[in-house]
Amino acid sequence: MPSRLRTAAALMSLVATFFVRPTSAQVPQGYRQQQLADLARERAMTLAMVDSMPERLLHFKPVPEVRDFAQQIAHAAMPMAIFASRAKGENPPALGDSTVYLNSKTALREAVGKAYEYAMAALSGVSEEDYPGTTKFAGQTMPRWRIFDLAREHSVWTRGELVSYFRLNGMAPPAFNLFGQGAGER
Repeated sequence: MPSRLRTAAALMSLVATFFVRPTSAQVPQGYRQQQLADLARERAMTLAMVDSMPERLLHFKPVPEVRDFAQQIAHAAMPMAIFASRAKGENPPALGDSTVYLNSKTALREAVGKAYEYAMAALSGVSEEDYPGTTKFAGQTMPRWRIFDLAREHSVWTRGELVSYFRLNGMAPPAFNLFGQGAGER
C-alpha cells in the first residue's frame, strides 16, 4: 500500500475514534453517582414543596380540569418508584393508600419520601452488568440507566407545574436548587 494511502487510512481511523457515538452500553464513568445525587436533590425539592404548602391547600387547583396540589405531587413522585421497579425488574413497591396520602400532608410526605427512597435504592442495587443493559419499558427497548433518567425528567416536569399553585395563592414556591448546595432560584 502506498504511503499516501496508509497515511489516509490511519488518519480516517483516528478521526473515526473521535466521532464514534457511544452505544447504550457505554455509560460515562461515574454517571450512576450523578444520577443518585440528582435523585436526592429531586427528592428534597419535592418534599420542600409538600412542606411549604399549607394543608388547607392540598386540594387547591388553578382550574377544575387539572390535578389538585396533592394529586400533582403524587403524580410527580409515585412514578419514580414505578419506573425504577421496571428498570430493576421488580414489582412496584406499596407506597401507601392514595385515599389517605391524597388527603393528609403527613401521609403525602411519607409516600413521596418512600417513592424516592425506593428509586434511589433500586438505582444503587442494579448490578454493574445490568445497569447499561436493556429492558422493555413503555413498549420500547432501552437501557436501564435511561429509565431512571426518564423518571427524574417526568418528576421535574410535573413538579414544575406546581409553581403556579403557589403563586396563585400569594406564596413563593420553595427555591429551585439546580446545583445541589447553596442558594436556589425563586
